[in-house]
Order: sequence, then C-alpha cells, then structure tokens
Amino acid sequence: MSAYGAALRLARRDALRAKGRTALVICMIGLPVTAIVALAVLFQTSAWSARESLPYEIGAADARLTGAGHAPVGQTADDQDIIKPRASGGGDAERPWTTPEITRRVAAAFGPSARVRPLETGGRIALRTARGYRGADHIGLDLRDPMTRGMLDITGGRAPAALGEVALAPSLGFPIGADVQIDRSGTTARVVGHVRDPREPRRALALTLPGAVPGLTAPRPQWLVAGAGPVTWDEVTALNRSGITVLSRAVVSDPPARAREESVPAAGPDGTGVAIVAMAVAVVVLEVVLLAGPAFAVGVRRQRHRLALVAACGGDARHLRAVVLAGGLVLGGAAAAAGALLGLLAAALAKPLSKAFLGVVLGPYEVPWALVAVTMLLGAGSGVLAALVPALQAARMDVVAALAGRREAVRARRGWPVAGAVLVLLGVAASLLGTRALHELGAALGAAAIVIGCVMATPWLVGAAGRGARWLPLPLRLAVRDGARNRGRAAPVVAAIMAAVAGITVFAIGVASDARQERAEYEPRLPMGSAMVRPPLGKADAVTAAIGRELPGVPLVPLRTLPGEGAECDQADTAKCPFVGFASGPSRNRTIVLDNVVGGAREARLLLGRDDPAVTSALAAGKVVVFGSPPLPGGTTTATVAYWKDDRRHTLRTVRGIPAVAVREDPHVQALVPPSVAALARVPVRAEALGVDRADHRLTEAEQSRLTEVLAAFTDTGDTVYVERGHVDSPSPMLLALAIAGAVLAFGGTMIATGLAAADARPDLATLAAVGARPGTRRLLAMGQAGFVAVLGCWLGIVAGFVPGVAVARPLTEVAAVPAGPDGAPAVPGHGPTLDVPWSLLLAVGAAVPLLAVVAAAVFTRRGLPLTHRPAD
Repeated sequence: MSAYGAALRLARRDALRAKGRTALVICMIGLPVTAIVALAVLFQTSAWSARESLPYEIGAADARLTGAGHAPVGQTADDQDIIKPRASGGGDAERPWTTPEITRRVAAAFGPSARVRPLETGGRIALRTARGYRGADHIGLDLRDPMTRGMLDITGGRAPAALGEVALAPSLGFPIGADVQIDRSGTTARVVGHVRDPREPRRALALTLPGAVPGLTAPRPQWLVAGAGPVTWDEVTALNRSGITVLSRAVVSDPPARAREESVPAAGPDGTGVAIVAMAVAVVVLEVVLLAGPAFAVGVRRQRHRLALVAACGGDARHLRAVVLAGGLVLGGAAAAAGALLGLLAAALAKPLSKAFLGVVLGPYEVPWALVAVTMLLGAGSGVLAALVPALQAARMDVVAALAGRREAVRARRGWPVAGAVLVLLGVAASLLGTRALHELGAALGAAAIVIGCVMATPWLVGAAGRGARWLPLPLRLAVRDGARNRGRAAPVVAAIMAAVAGITVFAIGVASDARQERAEYEPRLPMGSAMVRPPLGKADAVTAAIGRELPGVPLVPLRTLPGEGAECDQADTAKCPFVGFASGPSRNRTIVLDNVVGGAREARLLLGRDDPAVTSALAAGKVVVFGSPPLPGGTTTATVAYWKDDRRHTLRTVRGIPAVAVREDPHVQALVPPSVAALARVPVRAEALGVDRADHRLTEAEQSRLTEVLAAFTDTGDTVYVERGHVDSPSPMLLALAIAGAVLAFGGTMIATGLAAADARPDLATLAAVGARPGTRRLLAMGQAGFVAVLGCWLGIVAGFVPGVAVARPLTEVAAVPAGPDGAPAVPGHGPTLDVPWSLLLAVGAAVPLLAVVAAAVFTRRGLPLTHRPAD
C-alpha cells in the first residue's frame, strides 16, 4: 500500500507541475460529467411529485374531494388514477355530487368543524374583445379563504369577492377596473385584479367565485376541505365507497403501506430505450478516453526519465503502471468532482432562468444523489481508462533508453487493422440487414461496430498517411510524419473526431430522410398562399361582413356546396339532410375538404391555384368536373341523392347521364358543379366557406390571428381560418444543431491534438531552429498538424457513418401497405424507404472544420522557435 501511496503522491505533484495538461484533461473529463449531472438534476427538478404539488393543488386545506358520481370507486394515494372501475348501478349512480350533499357528507365524516369550499377547474370561458373573443382557462374559487393560500397568486388588485367580479391574467390585456363579457350569453364582470398560476406564469387564466359563470359546468366537481384534521387512508376508502375520490395531504405526505400496495405499478423501462441509453453512455466514455488518452501519453513521455528512475530503484512493471494509473485516478477524480459541482450550480442557475425567459417553472430543487455518484464514478473511471494504454506502454519501456533520453520506436499491432476491418464489415452487414428485425437498434449496433473497427484501424491509417506524405510541402510533410511517428498521440484524437462525426452523420441522414418523407407525404388542402374561412351554418353573411371590416378591400370568393355524405346536419331528423354524390372512376383514398362546390371559373381558379382552360370550358358547357378520377365511361356521371337514418342509407333519387369531365388532379374537392346541374339535384345549396385567392391577397400570420379572434364571436371552434403555408416543420434547426455539435467536437479534438503536438515536439522545433528554419515555420507546422488531424478524422467519420445513416432511414421512413379491411375500408398503399443525404451539411463538417482548425492554429501559435537542448537519438 505504501507503494500505491507514493504513486498517488507522484501523480499529484506531476498534475500540479504540468498545469496546462492538467487543466486540459480536467476539462475533457469534467465537461461530460457537468452536462450529465445538470441534465439529471433538471429532469428530476422539472418532475413535480405529488407531495411537491400539494400547495398548488389544495393550498393549505386538508384534502380535496372529487365527486363525479355515487357509484363506488377506487383510487391511488395521490388521486391520479382510478384503479377500480366504476361499478354499474341504477338510480343516481352517475349523478354528480352537489355542494350541499358534500357538506353533509363531510360533516358526518369529520365533524361540524370541517369547512367546505367549492372548486371549479377544467372549464373554458370566452372573453369579449374589440374584435371578437379570446379564450381563457377558468378557475372558480374563493381565493380569500386561508385554505386556498398558495394555489394562485394575485399580482395586482385583489381577488374576486362577488359574483360579478373576475381576476384575469395580465397577458389577456384587460386593465383593472374594466368591464368584460365573460361568456357568449352576455354575462359581464368587473376586472378587480390580475391573477397568475405559480406553475404556469404565462397561462391565460380567469378567476371567479364558484357559480359566477352561468351554464359553465366543471368536468369534475371538486371541493376543498379544511378543519377536518389529517384525512387517513381508511377515511379515503370510506369516501371512495360513496363515489368520492380524495387528495389527502396526510396520505400523500406519508402514504400507508396499504395505499402503496393498491397503487398502480410504474411501468418499467423499455428495453430498446435502455439499450440506446447504454450505447450513448458508452459513446461518451469512448470520446473521453480517446481525447484524454493522448494527454496521458504525452505526460508519460515527459516523465519517462522519472519513471526510469523508479525502475532503476527497484520498481517493477506493476509499480510503473500504478504511477501512470494514479495520474488518471487523480485527474479523473478531480475532474469528476469539479464537473459534478459545476453541474449542480448550472442546474441551480437554470431554474430561475427558465422561469424568466421561457416561462417554465421547475419544481423544488432536487438532486438525484445516486445518479450523481454514478456519474462521478463514471468520470473517474474514464480518467483511469484513458491512462490505461499509456500505463501499459510505460510498463514495457526501455529503462536504459529512457535514462539516456532516447525515443523508442513505436510498434504497431499488426492484428488490429485486420480485426478492425472485420468489425467494419460486420457493422455494415448489421446496419443493412439488422434493421429489418431490430429496426433503429440494428443500425445503432452496426454503427457502433463500424466505429470501433475504425478506431482499431486508425493507427494503421495514420501510419499509412505518413508513408504517403513525400509529395507534400515541407511543413505539411513534417506535420503528417510527426503524426505518423507519434501515433499514440495522434491516432486516438483522430479516432475521437471520427467517432463524433460518424454519429453526427448517422443522425443527420436519418433526420433529413425523415423530414423529406414528411414533405413528400404532406397534402396541401389549398393552393400555396390561398386561404379559406368556414363560417358556422347560417352565419355566412355576418362572417363576410366581419371579414370585410377587418380586411377591407380583400376580395372574398363565396364557396357554395351541394352537401356530401359527410356534411354537417343541423336537423334533429336526418331525413331532412339529404346529400349528393357524383359517381367517379376508381381512385385512391382521398382527403376531402369541400364536397361538391357549385360555381364556375372563379371558384376553379381558387381551388386549383391557376386558370385551367379545360376546366373553365367544361364548366361553361354545363359539365360537372370530377376531381381525382380516371376518365369516365361515356363522358357522363350519375348524381345520387340520399340520406342516412337509423344507420341505413336511403336513396331518394338518381339523376343519370349528366355530362362530366374527369380530372386526375386532386384539390381535395369531390366535384365542381355548374349551377344548372346543381338545380337537377333539387337539394338546397348552402354557403360552406369563404375563400381568399392567392392571386388577390396572401394572408399574413398576424392577419390570420386577428381573423381567428374575430370569428370567435360566431363559433367556439379554433380552426375556422386556414391558410395554406405548406409543410412548415423544417429539420433545419435540428440539422444546424447537429452541425454545431459535430463542429465543436471535431474542432475541440483538433485543438487538443495540436496543443499536445506542440508540447511534445519541442525537440523537433529546436532542431528546425538549429538548421536555420524561419520563425514562421513553427506556425506552418502547427497549421499542418491541425489540418492533418481534422481532415483525416472528419472524412473518416463521414465514411464510417454513411452506411448506418442510410440503414437507419429504412425503419424511419418505410411505410407498409395496409390491405383493404373486411368492413370496406380502402387499402392504403405503402412505399419504400426515403433517403436524403444532407451533402451540404456533411461537406461543411468535412471542409469548414479543418479550415477553421488551421486558422485557429495559425492565430494561437507563436512564431518563435524554441532553443532547447535535444539529446541525440
């Protein structure tokens, strides 16, 4: 043990002596630890537990009761799930509880001192604005009662004290003292305060007393209970037998064993997810080892004389390994401790920042100490693993050569390139064939095998590059040969850059292919830039006038339709809602936006996005234009008028021999019908929508938002205004993030390699100075070293990640065909995989990163050549 204690002392002194290398290793090991710890703390903090949510769910009350019926129920301890189905029963089994009934039930269970306050949640109200209406979440609660303390915050004014008062979120834009209409029936209230949800500061919220909004029924009637004392699990189960579930402060704070036994078991982790997480951790450890390993290798070379003295004084190979591994343990432990501390501080700072800038309120600061400890052990173990190969090399060093100051020739393992090539071939096979059985996991396993195989073959590749450097300019030739001669320093960094870029390549190809499939499968409902407004039935004139006031001078195209089979029926007797269908040829499954539009050239231009002479002439000739159909036999179609009643289709009449033209194009309209043909169906034509032709005006997002607010005065649905903007979800931000991540990793690895090379090549630089090299030669040499490592690592990574990236696109984008169902459902055709290689991103990583590394090396490298003593080899 004394020998290991001496090894630790030597490692500590060497770390303090080589401060630059120590800081470099601590950064490389500590930054992943910082990221993992910060993410773990933020994840744990963002998850609100039932105990942490109590002040916001029930305030200072003892319990919250929920009574949606009188039939017996069962519940979990936190009232999140009903674990026993509601029993069937007659009478009032489904009748919700009322406040007087709950008051009597609470008094019988907890005594006359228990107080009950109604709580209304889950409803929505419509606030009248100058243009129309704005929606807000409604909470009915008397916030003046002390039992509600902490549930909501009054940021200005006061809480409502009468039925005609309301407190609104400041974001809704109503000042204190204003009168506002709070529903569509005309109920008004005075704004007496501004309210905020502590957990959702940006939530559009309206607070009133319970019962202040007539006709608003809470989805689940609830009541707060105070003065009842601790509500035990036995009392909870007694209330469950009456159909009442309970959120009890006492049960949530200290759940009894029976409550824990009856709770719903948590779902276990998914096997694929565990495998992916384990692979991600392995990749992080591999990156750290590959980047930190060269630093330890350089450190071992710089202390070769000291290690040789240890051997000369009786130390054997075991002691030499212990000295180097102790360095990895010291630096890894220090990096793990520093990284964990920085991660905890970063998570603590992120908590207020997320509230201030994102409006996201995290829960109480909570540290998963077990995960933090595992992460620290992982960081310390990464340091030891990074020092393992240099330790084995130190144990085999020539003591006499080290005492004399001579360098030893690097011996490459001949079997490693062969084993690496075999692994690469196995990885390619797993990527191409394993995706059929293992889907994305097969591509991930293949990528891991390819990366590991390339890591094993990297020293040979670096040496091969050195043998082919004879035609390069002098500084670049020196840089390439220096990397080949010092493969223990250059090869791990090249492998680290390669692994990072390979991962980025796989994800980039997968993301780009998935986005291309989404763009290909997107079906525009209108021509690009056109808009459609759907007024409620019978309100087309009023909606037209409102749009005219909001968008003066913008032409509107009224779209009148013959109702189709899926049209809305506003009659109690469905026989009074006949629909019309025009026969067409066999076609694929279609999405219909409008059924049978009655009109002519103007409507056709709006629906098609252009003037179509064939369609216009057919309509002028009194022919029906059937869309999405092959040619019709005889150039005619049949109109069928029918209605649905008692789950049966009843045919009223059939009109045959109607002249028609079939068009393959699909504007998501069943047919375009001339007014003369529409009269033959003898079905009332109704105003279905209002269109805005892109040739007349293109609605901006602000105009669309204003129109939505205006039309909320006529209907409470939020999809009345539709503007065709195409496929708006773009992978560009994700691809940009991938490019930045790959560039940072590759650039960081290149700078590490350049710095280590500069520290390790001082004798070579001294030789250059002695033979008369110019001062700028050092800078050119550093630029060549940076370019060599970056180019080799980036392009090797692109090649290594290309095949797994192509393979992962198959399970992400391939769609299997769905056969026709027995109930008459049409077959859905499938398609093969979609492939999109983001060449611009890959070329940017392969060209821009090396160029940036070369420029950085030129800027941060000193021109002067050091004059130091170099021992003769």
